This record gives sequence, structure tokens and C-alpha cells, in this order.
Amino acid sequence: MGACLDLIRNCSATLKIEANAVTDNPLLFTEAGAVLSGGNFHAEPVAFAADTLALAIAEIGSLSERRMAVLVDPKMSGLPPFLVNNSGLNSGFMIAQVTAAALVSENKTLAAPASVDSIPTSANQEDHVSMATHAARRLLAMVDNAAAVVGIELLAAAQGIDFHRPAKSSRRLEEVHAGIRRDVLFYSADRYFAPDIEVARSWVKSGRFAVQVNRVLPSRSES
Repeated sequence: MGACLDLIRNCSATLKIEANAVTDNPLLFTEAGAVLSGGNFHAEPVAFAADTLALAIAEIGSLSERRMAVLVDPKMSGLPPFLVNNSGLNSGFMIAQVTAAALVSENKTLAAPASVDSIPTSANQEDHVSMATHAARRLLAMVDNAAAVVGIELLAAAQGIDFHRPAKSSRRLEEVHAGIRRDVLFYSADRYFAPDIEVARSWVKSGRFAVQVNRVLPSRSES
């Protein structure tokens, strides 16, 4: 997850530069009376950043699904199979884990780099294009998918905590657990899972349980 965070921060720096750049062609310098052609219209930095974000998003979902898979496996977690009582009668979190796995696999497909593709346009005037628009646009679907996967993990983790009662976790995690249970009840028997997953997805996208991560930069003497 630390590697994913580094990628996201690097992309943020690139996009900040590009957002403050001039991308018209040609560039008009009225005071000097100069008209200069340039390649700033080519959005390769944005395409590269979007492709990098796709890798980070895909990996975040993949890591989350693997943690969740451990929770539903009694051999690894020591918890009831599929995090439900009477697992022979109830499917519990089995289908939720299958859903997470499907979304992770979809994101792996979407994470294929768009910037390596190019097709000439405008009578070969634009003979190499960055595909930045597509690279960025597919991130919307990927974020939705990853948010659902992380949301499912949140539900599974809360369920696991409930099975460990009366033991208590840390203050912060108990606050998160209480927040989850305010919106989604303990999964005591099979019920329609989609509404719970949608609520959990909304938590992730809104940053409801996010913790601020401050980046510690090296001092001038260390850098």
C-alpha cells in the first residue's frame, strides 16, 4: 500500500505541473510579437500519470481482496466459515468475496496501459497521440470497482470483530466498527447483499473512515 501511495503522490505532482502549463499550439507571445510552435499539446505526461494511477488502483483492490479472502477462510482466520453462523445453511460472505474477486479481475484488465497505443489522425498531422483521454476516463470505473472491493473488506472486517466479542480492538478501530454498524447490521443470516455493498462503497469514496497520512520529507541536510 505504501508503494501505491507513492505512485499516487507522484501522479499528483505531474498533474499539478500539467494543470499549470500552457497547452495551446502555437504559443502567442504578444509583447514580443512572437508566434512559436511547440509540442505542449501532446498530453503524454497526463497519459503516463493516468496509466500509473490505474496500476495503483488495481493493486489497492487486489491487496484488499486478498485480505478479505483470508477472513472468510476458517483455516486461515480461525473464524466461522464465510463469516456467518450455520455456514452450511448460509452462504455468508462467500458471494461477497466472489464479487470482490470479479471486480479485481476487471480492474486488472482495465489497468492495461493506454499510453502505449497510438493511431494517427488529422491526415497524419497528428501522427502520434497519447490516448490520455481514454487513460483518464477508464479510471472512473476502476475507482468504483476498487471502492466496492475495499468496502466489502470493511464489512468483512467488522463481521470478524463481532465474532471476537467481547474482546475489544483499538479505540480508532472500535470507532470505525461503530460507524459501520450504524449503517449495516451484523450479517446473522443470508440477506440481499447488494445494498450493504453499495453503502460500503459510498464510505470509501467519501473518505468517511480515512486517516490523514502526513508525508515526512527529508530535511535539507538529508536530501
